[in-house]
Amino acid sequence: MPGKKTGQSALVVLTLSSAFAGAILGAVVQNEITGPRRLLDMVVLLLCLTVIGLAAAVVAMSRSTQRSVDDLFKVLDITVRCQMVKDANRYRSPSDDMVVRAFQEAQREILVLDRVTDSGVRPDTGMQSNVMAWHLDAILDRVEKAGIRYRRYCQVPDTASPFPFAAGQSHSENTFARHCVRMGEMNSAGRDVSLRVTPTSFPYKFLIIDRKVLILQLQELCETDENEREPRTMCELVISDPRGQLIQHFLGMWVQLEGHHRTRSLDARSAEMAMLRSWIDRPAVGKQR
Repeated sequence: MPGKKTGQSALVVLTLSSAFAGAILGAVVQNEITGPRRLLDMVVLLLCLTVIGLAAAVVAMSRSTQRSVDDLFKVLDITVRCQMVKDANRYRSPSDDMVVRAFQEAQREILVLDRVTDSGVRPDTGMQSNVMAWHLDAILDRVEKAGIRYRRYCQVPDTASPFPFAAGQSHSENTFARHCVRMGEMNSAGRDVSLRVTPTSFPYKFLIIDRKVLILQLQELCETDENEREPRTMCELVISDPRGQLIQHFLGMWVQLEGHHRTRSLDARSAEMAMLRSWIDRPAVGKQR
């Protein structure tokens, strides 16, 4: 039987390869291939990812898993690091968090494809509020200090009512709500910041930094208080892809939502922003974080 660490490494690689393969197949289905050369490139890349997935299952039986996995990713000039949410919750400062460090190194832009679940919260509600604040504040800090472009798309079940958590008493999304309000304020001040809501199309949350770094969340289904199963963030993969070989396919998903007829922008004057401002100013009843 493989060791626990070996099995987890293989699982992460296998899940990652599946996500990439799904992104590529999605591009094929959406007719994003523009010629035989493009088709050949994508078929070759898909084959490479399939090999990675199969190899991960095989190396799970050996003691040299990490080295084998690293060798596989060297073929595509990709570096993958994993940060578990349960570990991030124990960090003492932002400098301990590899996701925060990735944001702090952004030079041009940060693109975020977020997700709100059917119950009206985001999958990463298991993250401690101070850790989530580190992440969100690090992005806004780069906007203020480096003037980077910041775009966040929230996939929601209903674009007409994108933030149902603000209609209840739970304050589990208080940190995120404050961030949205701040985005609206920065947009009004002329910063290159945009918050948009869009129909849920992809079962992912990912971030793209300078089109060279991809942060991909891996999620698991967990039981909620209402005895339902909803996605919750388990870990974040920080993927360095300097050639953009894999990032381009996630960027393709981003562009697809950008052009969706139901995607719309929110700003400081939007009714949703007024609702969020009113909600976060209320006394914290039943605060969860």
